[in-house]
Amino acid sequence: MPPWWTSPWVVVFLADRTTMQSPARALLALSTTWEDVSGLDPVYYQELIESPEPRDFRALPAAVHGVQVNLALGNVDFAECAGAACEEPDQVLRPI
Repeated sequence: MPPWWTSPWVVVFLADRTTMQSPARALLALSTTWEDVSGLDPVYYQELIESPEPRDFRALPAAVHGVQVNLALGNVDFAECAGAACEEPDQVLRPI
């Protein structure tokens, strides 16, 4: 592995059909990590089981670098980025 590789990627950005058909060219951001909730006790972890972390959101190309850097540095987590995208009228994250 290259010397700069210290941890696995936490996000992958894809250009899918929606990206190509959109004038903004918003990329699909996908989380590469998830928690396996199948073995959790529903009595104690019901909220986590019923509302899992978001797995995707859309981001403008200009926002991709900021998302990647902030996730890698641990400044934000994937759910925070997805939440910020959900707050936008068109559900697309703008540059941070």
